[in-house]
Amino acid sequence: MKKSWHLDRRTFLRASGVCLALPWLEAMSADKTSAKNTRFFAGYFPYGVPVPKDNDPKRLAHGWFPVGTGKNYKCPDMHKSFMPLRDKVTFLSGLSHPYMRKTSAHKGADHFLTGANILNDYELQEISIDQIIANKIGNETRFKSLILSARGGVNRPYRSSTLSFDRSGRAIPSMCRTAEIFRKMFGAVTKGERKELASSGSVLDEVLSDAKSLDLKLGKQDKEKMDEYLTSVREVEKMTQRAVKWQDTPKPKVNAKGLNIGVDATEPNEYLKTMYKLITLAFQTNSTKVSTFQMACEQALHEDKYPEACGIKGSAHKLSHINNDYTDRAKYQTWTNKFYADFLKDLDSIQEGDGTILDNTLTFFGCATGKTHQGLNYPLILAGGKNMGFKHGSHLAYSDDIPLTNLFVTMANQMSVPVEKITCSTGAISEII
Repeated sequence: MKKSWHLDRRTFLRASGVCLALPWLEAMSADKTSAKNTRFFAGYFPYGVPVPKDNDPKRLAHGWFPVGTGKNYKCPDMHKSFMPLRDKVTFLSGLSHPYMRKTSAHKGADHFLTGANILNDYELQEISIDQIIANKIGNETRFKSLILSARGGVNRPYRSSTLSFDRSGRAIPSMCRTAEIFRKMFGAVTKGERKELASSGSVLDEVLSDAKSLDLKLGKQDKEKMDEYLTSVREVEKMTQRAVKWQDTPKPKVNAKGLNIGVDATEPNEYLKTMYKLITLAFQTNSTKVSTFQMACEQALHEDKYPEACGIKGSAHKLSHINNDYTDRAKYQTWTNKFYADFLKDLDSIQEGDGTILDNTLTFFGCATGKTHQGLNYPLILAGGKNMGFKHGSHLAYSDDIPLTNLFVTMANQMSVPVEKITCSTGAISEII
């Protein structure tokens, strides 16, 4: 029962034109909306991981996959940064997307969250799991989803710089500039943005009006193509209407101290730390409930030089082909892991209701390549989501014939997004709930 002293989670302090979002307070504990403030994050790294043989004496020192299964697994050295959250983290092995098991590693980001059969035909691309979730739970926040990558845009097919694809299988452009991301979330709406939204609305009205008159002159096949086109136009129309609705809604004020706004991928240590901090702020201020982040694009420029940030010469791509000595690959993967582990720790440090933001956020992190250029046995980490019924603390190993999309089905249903099948899924995965 809601008492007179209970507050709504969306309560703001207003004074002198400033709108300040309140932190979580105990007086908000009866707010059912905030208690169910479920979120989803998906992150990606390219080029696979070091996979020494099981009898290699340096198996734990250099390998990605844990030794043993269940809760008593032995943790490889490169995952030590996750161990303070061991009971909130699950390592998965064996899963992959069946349609793409024979593909080059460099197509990984394109199908990581879709599982679509794009091996020979990119037109068969499908909606990504983050957008399936965002379409259901993302309509109450300023941003339906926050799509980020180190490169930005969409790049090109089979070298995508985005993890997210809409219901028609079209790549959704990602954002990469930290200053612009921060401004969009917390800065003032510019005159240019207002003008752009106004003109977009008028253009869309004209397009839809012309389409109606044209439709009367088309044959059956052309009408089907026109319907597909108009579906895309209406999606843009909804996005425009959404942006107009939010442009006069005050944005939350945040403390940017410690954020290196303006840094880019040429400074990977600061850049990756800042990008994850921005996602944390987006979740903390309820600016969005869904986010993706591709920390590096396949065969990119600045991102391919990431290993230099931890004292390793050569590109990340070249490093992925070194299989006779895993020392440097393990060092680089340890460096990569730490940013994600720190992100999880940040989410877990922020109280929200009867848990933390991590307890209300399901996070999915990994790569669509196991060994170099092999589309099998994806290295995957699932974390958080305790308040959605997810349980952790184990290494779960599956046979190679289990589709990764089975996990997507489970993830969606636990987040109150009912789905029966995603691409080639054959069921659900029950061990994580």
